[in-house]
Amino acid sequence: MEENLFIQVFRFEDIGENPLFDNYQRYDFYQLLWLTKIGGDPSYFLDFNEYMLEDDQIILIFPGQIDKLDIRGKEGFLYTIHNDIFFHINHHIKSDYLNGFHSNPFLRPDKETKEILGKLNDLILGEYNSLNRIVLMNSYMEAFLFHVSSLFEKSEPAYNKNDSLIAELMRLIDKCFITQRETDFYANEFGMTPKSINEACKKGTGKTIKQHLQERLVLEIKKEIRLNKKSLKEIAFDLGFNEAAYFTRFFKQHTSLTPTQFRDS
Repeated sequence: MEENLFIQVFRFEDIGENPLFDNYQRYDFYQLLWLTKIGGDPSYFLDFNEYMLEDDQIILIFPGQIDKLDIRGKEGFLYTIHNDIFFHINHHIKSDYLNGFHSNPFLRPDKETKEILGKLNDLILGEYNSLNRIVLMNSYMEAFLFHVSSLFEKSEPAYNKNDSLIAELMRLIDKCFITQRETDFYANEFGMTPKSINEACKKGTGKTIKQHLQERLVLEIKKEIRLNKKSLKEIAFDLGFNEAAYFTRFFKQHTSLTPTQFRDS
């Protein structure tokens, strides 16, 4: 493996009052949170949705997502995983959970799984703090993610093979929403008619493909505005809006705020 590949692990207790965690952050790699004890503020914001954390929760965060967490009083571990390593691990495990087909379920390990994860975590921490050999780190993390994925399979029996179409569709929307905003494109990708794929989408999610595309675009605009690294004009251009007026109108239609109002809020 190349030298720039990485798996890192940090204790929340050792991170301290890092100001990076106090504001919305977005990363281009995978993160796994194992929160063993929740103290202080239990609020956790992920893609602008607020969740109340509890002891012993595991959360997988995908590249491009944006989150905010007050780590004061929290105990547990943060794992960061290079995209290529994560891809190769999931190529072996073949998990819908790791593929991101389902939105960030918060998992709770049972007693047996918690003991296994604890032992694997000791191996990961020990290796990371000594020789940090990527081959061993990769092996330990694959075992760790295997057991986390198994938790998902056991806790979410409702996710079965009938969901595979919707899962693949959501993944394609997330990949192509900036450049492909017509239902016809997604219908063609699955060899279906626009009507039939829309019916399947609405049955599985309660929303049409167009609604999912619009929601994903609004979320991306919010992320870019909150990160405050680009001007509104740059955001509009990068997300495929040829006119600033249409960009403002689209955002206000879906949020009741103009982009400027959202930024200032």
